[in-house]
Amino acid sequence: MNAADITNGLTGAWRLAMRDPRAQACFEISTDGAIRSFTALLLSLPIVFFTATLSWRFAREAFDIGGDISFGLFITTEILSTVLYWALFLAAMARIARALKLQSSYTAYLITYNWGTLFTTIVFALPLVPHALGLYPASTGFLLAVPTLALLAWYRWLIAREVLGAETGPAIAIVIFEIVLSLSVDQVLGMLLMPGAGVSA
Repeated sequence: MNAADITNGLTGAWRLAMRDPRAQACFEISTDGAIRSFTALLLSLPIVFFTATLSWRFAREAFDIGGDISFGLFITTEILSTVLYWALFLAAMARIARALKLQSSYTAYLITYNWGTLFTTIVFALPLVPHALGLYPASTGFLLAVPTLALLAWYRWLIAREVLGAETGPAIAIVIFEIVLSLSVDQVLGMLLMPGAGVSA
């Protein structure tokens, strides 16, 4: 993996968002390309650390949540949740692609999904950077980041439609499944690793 691979991956993710037909040409659709695309997960983790840090501070300051939960435990839980959810979703999608008879498109889907996730992780973090620099409060940063969640859902739908080749209904179902899986993994790991989390009286 080198800088050119990363640049191509992010360029492809951006072009897909712009509905640019040149997007797929940015990805190497092969087994090696699929393996290298998991570099996107490694590159996403520092950004997850950044956003989770700001989330932890905001929750404590605004809602007095998790007074008994250490910063290290919170961050560890968030990173584990990200990795586990990513692995579970892609494993499930391999079976879903077979069920939809779209297995021939799965490698392209996996590669695009991985680089697209790095792209959307960056997009979500951007409104939080000025807050980290002290330019506006956390509430403003997270308020500005909320619209990116809707864009994220649309982007995931776009990958399912245009890369995997799913029909509109199944593509929507895939997005819903991903959201439910993400929330479920967060909830389970939160209960297991942070049983004392909550709002102080």
